Amino acid sequence: MDPRPAVPADIPELVRLRAVALAALGVDPGPADAAWRGAARDWFRERLVERPDVHCLVTGGAPGERLTASGMAWVTYHLPGPRRPDGRRGYLDGIVTDEGARGRGHARRIVDGLVGWLNGAGIHHVQLHASAGGEPVYRAAGFVTGQYPGMDLITPE
Repeated sequence: MDPRPAVPADIPELVRLRAVALAALGVDPGPADAAWRGAARDWFRERLVERPDVHCLVTGGAPGERLTASGMAWVTYHLPGPRRPDGRRGYLDGIVTDEGARGRGHARRIVDGLVGWLNGAGIHHVQLHASAGGEPVYRAAGFVTGQYPGMDLITPE
């Protein structure tokens, strides 16, 4: 099953799959009415409708039906340099396969489709953060450990 671009009718399923991803990472997604879910619906709507520099692919049912997997790519903007004169890079995020559909290549097809979309836009440097479970999928797609270590700073709210 080839991935298709997500549409607004897929937003409830995209939010559901986000909860599946959070649970797989050991984060309790909370109840169906948790505040983050409403924010996620708005977040997906903006990116699917208003942002040409974002692309979301899904596998599974038709728009509005149950999905088996999803993933997103977007363009990030950095300082220009010799290897990327326009400073653009791609970033993959939110790649998740529903528990009952894992191991069937859905994530790999989504990764390949997203990388193809970025390559078609002239972007040939693609980054992501991998979970332990997702790392084999990304390595099989050609991703390698980045040249520079990632670091985070989380300040008090």
